[in-house]
Amino acid sequence: MSVEARSTKAGTRYLARVKSGPKLVASKTFSRKKDAEAWEREQKHLLETGRPLPPSRKFTLEQLVKRFQTSRKGGNPHTVNTDDNNLAALPPALLARPITTIQTSDIRAHLMSELHNGKAPATVARAKTTLSALFTYAEAEGMLSQPHPVRSMKKITQLSITQPSVSPGNIPTPEILAARLEVLRERREDIADVYEFKSLTGLRWGELRAMRVGWLIEIPLAQLSVTRSHSDNYEEKDPKSWRGTRLVPLSPRALEIFQKYADGKSADEYLFTNRYGGQLKAGVVRKFSLGFRRHALRHYAASTWLRLGTPVHEVAEYLGDDPRTVLKIYAHILGEGQRRDFVRRLGEAEAAQNKAGHYRDTNISNSATPAKISDPNGFGI
Repeated sequence: MSVEARSTKAGTRYLARVKSGPKLVASKTFSRKKDAEAWEREQKHLLETGRPLPPSRKFTLEQLVKRFQTSRKGGNPHTVNTDDNNLAALPPALLARPITTIQTSDIRAHLMSELHNGKAPATVARAKTTLSALFTYAEAEGMLSQPHPVRSMKKITQLSITQPSVSPGNIPTPEILAARLEVLRERREDIADVYEFKSLTGLRWGELRAMRVGWLIEIPLAQLSVTRSHSDNYEEKDPKSWRGTRLVPLSPRALEIFQKYADGKSADEYLFTNRYGGQLKAGVVRKFSLGFRRHALRHYAASTWLRLGTPVHEVAEYLGDDPRTVLKIYAHILGEGQRRDFVRRLGEAEAAQNKAGHYRDTNISNSATPAKISDPNGFGI
């Protein structure tokens, strides 16, 4: 291994060469000798140990974040975007510190601060996942000289409390949904139809936006073949489904809406479009709110199917979710039938008790004044 100085028109350049025996493994040219020697040392260490040199004591958390983000380019856009937002929330004072000084207590303090600032436990839990991935990357790159600060952290109770992902109060009733749709139809019938179709099929927004006329399958029954998803500001991709492409049966009303907007269009055209024939955008749809989140319509569809007695695995298939996820999210719906039976039995028991009490009170009232019995011997009884 050696560093050789070479004169060029641009000035002196330094060529660093790395060999394994007589074989040249790598070479690189630098404008500064110091950089060439540092690279040479790093490559020598990598060749001998299979691991890169640990970073200098001045290597900061901010530098680690930048390397991590660079390594993630080209990954899932949603994941990358979420991770970037979570990393942007790190306090400047923490980012400026060398990573060798970052301890479990620092990560815990940051996450607790996020909770105290009003962020939802699920959001903070996702931030913890990002930080775990960050330090796992650092560990794999040989940058950690201390234990993994997230993996070794004591559990934060607030993030481990099991809460239903959706509560009954977040799902509109059929009466409320019908009333809101009726009002909206007076303003924008097409947007009202988009909302209603979503409530009947449980499609995610990206799937609804990417839907083409050719997705309809009518034999042996009317079904929707959900094959793509296209969220705003992201590239179109495969749907976020547990098993990839899925089939969603269409009710008569859902089929009616589909055929209404498919009329005169080719198979490759979008089913729902804006007034100019372009693809729908969330910004436009948000202007016509129903008074609750769009995603609540997906919950509405799932709740309707479960209340009709549809098996959990079938509902999961229609939603594109793991059956375990459906059980967790809609546990309160699945328990409704049992609770109704319980209330009915309570009512029957109360009615039986009230009836028995009425007869008992009547008998006591009748026996309070004994009837006179005839006594022919005149003794009286």
